[in-house]
This record gives sequence, C-alpha cells and structure tokens, in this order.
Amino acid sequence: MIEAERRRVLGILKERIASGTTHIADGVIQSPVDDFTSMDLLRQEQDVFFTQTPLLLGLSCDLPQPGSYKVETINEKSILLVRDSEGKFRAFSNVCRHRGAQVVPDGRGQRNTFSCPFHAWTYNTDGKLIAVFREGNFGPVDKNRFPLVEFPCEEKYGMLWVKPSLGGSVDADDCLGGLSEEMAAWQLDKHALATDQVIDADANWKLAIDTFGENYHFDVLHRESLAPSIKGNLQTHDTFGMNYRMVFAYQHWEEVVKKVPDERFWPFHFMTLTVYFIYPNTIVLMDIAGCDLLRMHPVGDDPSRSKTYHAWYFAPRYLERPIEQQDADIPDRIRGFNSVIQNEDYRVAESTQRSANNGTVSHQLFGRNEPALHHYHNAHRRGLNRPELQLESIA
Repeated sequence: MIEAERRRVLGILKERIASGTTHIADGVIQSPVDDFTSMDLLRQEQDVFFTQTPLLLGLSCDLPQPGSYKVETINEKSILLVRDSEGKFRAFSNVCRHRGAQVVPDGRGQRNTFSCPFHAWTYNTDGKLIAVFREGNFGPVDKNRFPLVEFPCEEKYGMLWVKPSLGGSVDADDCLGGLSEEMAAWQLDKHALATDQVIDADANWKLAIDTFGENYHFDVLHRESLAPSIKGNLQTHDTFGMNYRMVFAYQHWEEVVKKVPDERFWPFHFMTLTVYFIYPNTIVLMDIAGCDLLRMHPVGDDPSRSKTYHAWYFAPRYLERPIEQQDADIPDRIRGFNSVIQNEDYRVAESTQRSANNGTVSHQLFGRNEPALHHYHNAHRRGLNRPELQLESIA
C-alpha cells in the first residue's frame, strides 16, 4: 500500500477506535440462500467466473526460475503454469495432444521438458511438442501442429493471472480495478513461498469467501483465537471496481500509539491487517510476516462443496531472518491458521450450508456493519448480469 493511503487508513481507524464505531452501510441486505444451493447458478458461475474470467493463480515466486512449474485444477480443468527457458510466464492446458491424458502430475517442481506418462509424448517449457515416442511406428507427426494448448496469461506486480479458456487476453491492471499502484507497493514480486495447502469444505465457495467478509463475528466465534489480537466490529471500507479492501486494527494499537505518539511514524504493518477481495474468488491477507493467498473454487457440479487453495508467502523483511527460523515458523503458523479457518470459520460455513440445503430459511441478512458482504455478493451478481441486492430497513 502506498504511503499516503496508509496514512489515510490509519487516520480512519484512529477516529473509529476513539468513537467506538465502524463503517456503516445505509441499510441491511437480504440475500437468498438459493445462491448457495442452485445447480443452475453454479453452472453459470463455472462458465463465467472460472472459465471466461482471468483468475489470480499465484505469485511470481511460485515459479522462481526457468523450468519452474506448478499444476492447477480449475473447473475440473488441469492447467500447467510454467516459466519458460527465457523466463517468461506461460499457462497451458495440461492435456497431451495425443490421447488427452494429463501430462504433468499435480504439484510443483522443476523441469525443462514434460513427458506424458501414457505414451511419452514430450513437450518443452514453451509448450512445443519436441518428441513422439517411436514415431517411426506411430507415423510422421508435424510437431508444430500439436503444441500444448496455451491460455492467455500475464505476470505483473508479482502476480500470476490466467484466463483458463481459449481466446482473448489478460490485462492485470484491468483486473485490479485501481489497485495496481497499491499492489506494486506491497512488493509481491519479492515475496517467497513458505508453504501451501488445500482445504476442503462442505460449503458453497461463496460461503467460504464470506468468512473473510467482516470481523463482526470476531468477539463471538473467535473470542479465544483472533479476538485477543484483533479489534472486532471495526473495519475500513474501500471499493476498487469489482474488488474490495478492508483494514483491521490490532488490539495493541493503543500501546503502539503510546510508544510512537507522532502519527507520521506509526508502523502500518505492525498496527493493521489488510484484507483484499480480488474478484471473483480470491482473498489476500497482508500482515507483517507476509501474504496469505486464498482462492475459493467450487467442486464439480455440487453447490455444497468447495476447495480453498491457500498459499502463505514470506514478506521481504521476514526473509532477513535465519532460514532455520523461517522453516521452524511454518508448522506453527499453519496450525494456528487452520485452527481458526477450518475449526471455526468453515465449521460455521458448513452449518450455514446445511440450513440452506434444507430450506429452513429463505434469506440471510447482511448488516450495516458488514459492507464487504454487500460488495462481494453484488459484484458476483453484476458479473452474471443478475439484479443487485438492494439496501433496506428491517426495523
């Protein structure tokens, strides 16, 4: 985040801490629970959000050098992300042009060539077919005609963007909707991958996103986990096209202010947690240690299931610590993260999904103090050309 914006956000938090308030919308929204159960809606989402829309799939450090690769599964489609021999980021359909088998197994690694496990047709990091096993027996093959199918992609500000379908292009600045300068200031291109994991949930992918949509619940659901460290029911509110940003304040705010009375020198990283929603399916958490990237995806044709692809990246300042200390911090960090997300947030999301499935209620409410949820759901509705949810009074 650029310095002027940090100062503005800190000023807003200062005022709201003093007044005991948070950002307040003009009304409450009622959102239909059918949005979490409809198979027809899920099919539209799979097509529009997870096929036709550019997606943030990781950071530059996921592919640290030529030959680095990782495999992603999106909308049941295997995608090969690779840094080619010239250091350029490329994205391919991970499908052999011979018989359609998956070429590269799930995971990440380092290779200069990729050989299909079915018949050993081999491709280089440019996606070019370079060898056909026993071609004399198979028959002559014009290798230039059968490269891996390439998807539009772009690497910018340390972010890897892919449109997982043919045609068109990717414009990262357009995807960021006004956040470009801010993302550049976070120096994501200088982060380093610490670890990653996949979290399964019996809840709609939008419900998984919603758990990162407010801290109104911190003093209740997270009273023993997050509430001791983060002030609940206190957040800022800024929109950037389809994207969103909110900033939370840590409980030690007042201690920092006593030690650093001059606001010009307040340490933003040490006083705040910054939360971004990057349309259509990504949450980015920025704190003093680094960046958490969480990408929520539906699973097949089941509206009640989702996968969260979570990666934690070390910030440049964190990389100054001894490597032994970095490695030692990872298990504790992931244990703590999962105890909150899996055992608390997603447990409640799954109960919400069950109530949606059985039709107990027809709508859920997004309060005036939950403006991010207003934005998330209406951004998705705009993306599908659906009517937006309207503010109303329920008094």
